[in-house]
Amino acid sequence: MQLESKTMLGNIGYRKPIGLLGGSFSPPHQGHVHISEVALRMFNLGKIYWVYTKQNPLKKVGPSCLRDRVRETKKLVKNPNIKLSPIEVMNNFDYSFQLLRFLKKRNRHANFIWVMGEDNIIDFHLWKNWQWIANNVKIAVIARGSNRSLVNSSTFAVKYRTCRLRGRQSAQLQYLKPPIWCLVDSKKIKISSTDLRINAK
Repeated sequence: MQLESKTMLGNIGYRKPIGLLGGSFSPPHQGHVHISEVALRMFNLGKIYWVYTKQNPLKKVGPSCLRDRVRETKKLVKNPNIKLSPIEVMNNFDYSFQLLRFLKKRNRHANFIWVMGEDNIIDFHLWKNWQWIANNVKIAVIARGSNRSLVNSSTFAVKYRTCRLRGRQSAQLQYLKPPIWCLVDSKKIKISSTDLRINAK
């Protein structure tokens, strides 16, 4: 599995939408793989990139070094349409909006879709420039067993309720302009990197 370059996401191509899944992946686990494979299938993605973050601003504990995270990911991921990219770390970005702004500027014809687990929707309004992300990038949300009432009543879901596609309309997300988002149900896999780190101690 190739680690993509500092400034680009390799040969991304423009025929199909490109998924972006940001995270520390410290450690990577089957939940990340599951979200990625659901997104590939439900949103008709050509490929999905795991974009390593330096540090989640909403978490106190930092991730392990990038080399270790990449090594563990390569052991785990077998799907050739799941790619790895250090672009956020190598360009010293602190926030997801910086990454997305960078990519959109340099790949004007690419059809990017930001992929998240539904648990991230609950706190999405705490992200730096979260409304810029919502207004400029299509968002695909994958169910992870979170409290759906908390998801539906979140600041993001309420503000962008008229921009929401139903799950069965997921294949249409690629054709629409942001702000637009879609939440799809999937098999529940209750696992997190935080739990794995705690259990490893």
